[in-house]
Amino acid sequence: MTRAAVILAGGIGTRLRPLSSDENPKQFLQLFDGQSLLQKTFARLRRVLDVPHIFVSTNETFRAKCLAQLPGLPPENVIAEPSRRNTAPAIALCSFAIAQRLGDPSIAFLPADHYIADEAEFARVLDRAFAFAETSEFIVTIGITPTEPNTGYGYLELGDEIAHGVIRLVRFKEKPTREKAEEFVRAGNYAWNGGIFVWRVSNFRRELEQHAPQIARVTLANYDTMPSISIDYAVMEKAEHVATLRGDFGWSDIGSFEALERAGVVLPDEIKPARG
Repeated sequence: MTRAAVILAGGIGTRLRPLSSDENPKQFLQLFDGQSLLQKTFARLRRVLDVPHIFVSTNETFRAKCLAQLPGLPPENVIAEPSRRNTAPAIALCSFAIAQRLGDPSIAFLPADHYIADEAEFARVLDRAFAFAETSEFIVTIGITPTEPNTGYGYLELGDEIAHGVIRLVRFKEKPTREKAEEFVRAGNYAWNGGIFVWRVSNFRRELEQHAPQIARVTLANYDTMPSISIDYAVMEKAEHVATLRGDFGWSDIGSFEALERAGVVLPDEIKPARG
């Protein structure tokens, strides 16, 4: 079965100001040995996919910046949304556009602004996620093994194993209180929601038509009429067939200056985090 991946690169995250800005958000900052998080994500995907099957989802504002940072990417592989409508319409638009080219592929969706320390392990887990998505009716998530009771992430409650290394998702949990986060970590059957998804387009379309039928009809022509809603709220929290693979590969969403320092980035003195 054909495999593809989409790097989600349309965000304008505000948590790294003043390093980042509306015009140059964190996924484009070349802080990692001269590379950006977008470039590192692309390089990771090259481990498992050929370039023609790697796509970038962004908005018109960042189309040129994506192509400048990824000169080997075919321009037609940048799918630019005409307006910001959150992740559900953007992901649906990409899924259907890629299906028009490739049939009924399995597609991985990955945020552009995540840092992965162990790229070989990431590639192994992603390959397993593809393999399960290709042979089942499930939508697959990659849940991050918690290293602390972090209150800044959503969590995945995990149930029984349904295949080797594949666990049925019980439910999504919103960002918890500190007490709840500690409870989740102690329980052992929770993972961080890293926002990484893999599915066959036909399975995704089925869930979308059931839970978000308006978005199931998305095109570039009607994009501005789409509801602004995340993929979690529109589909993932309602879908019946969702499975999770655990990922333990040194993941971070680089959501703070402390996270940048842990990833080895040397910060200017004027924006280094205060030490208590």
